[in-house]
Amino acid sequence: VAGGEDCLWYVDRNGSWHPGFDCEFFTFCCGTCQQRYCCRDPLRLLTERQQRHCLAFSPKTIAGIASAVVLFIAIVTTIVCCFMCSCCYLYQRRQRPRTPLQGAELGGRDAGVGGGAPFPVDPKAGPVPPQPGFTPMAMYPPPGPAAQYPMYPSGPSVYNPTAPPPYVPAQPSYPGP
Repeated sequence: VAGGEDCLWYVDRNGSWHPGFDCEFFTFCCGTCQQRYCCRDPLRLLTERQQRHCLAFSPKTIAGIASAVVLFIAIVTTIVCCFMCSCCYLYQRRQRPRTPLQGAELGGRDAGVGGGAPFPVDPKAGPVPPQPGFTPMAMYPPPGPAAQYPMYPSGPSVYNPTAPPPYVPAQPSYPGP
């Protein structure tokens, strides 16, 4: 057995912490997990490996690790449930639709036809004076008469299997410029 085994830090039976200390040459750390001292008796030797084993499996260490794991699981479970439970604030906030005012605050991404106004514009109210720094855009499609569809003759339709299908000229899907 080689000398010079050091005593690592330990916690005694009362829960008091003791710092580690070096043993002189030809002496080694002796004692138990809760009480350590330097001695020359190899039968009482407490190797550094045995000392680490005392630290790793002490009841306080196990209790600390277990409580940390339980706390972590509780926090994660609470967050997940709060996003999925309809009575929770985070769920309600996530499900609430955005208002036009929020869209205007976000850079006008969600702003409607009202030109970024927080409320819809009433068409009966008349023209709105332009806001400073606002460039008006042309309305599309321009107001005008509705597209007219071809009139078909009234009366009973007669089925003729040899007649070609009726010709309908192609109509543009929107009025052109």
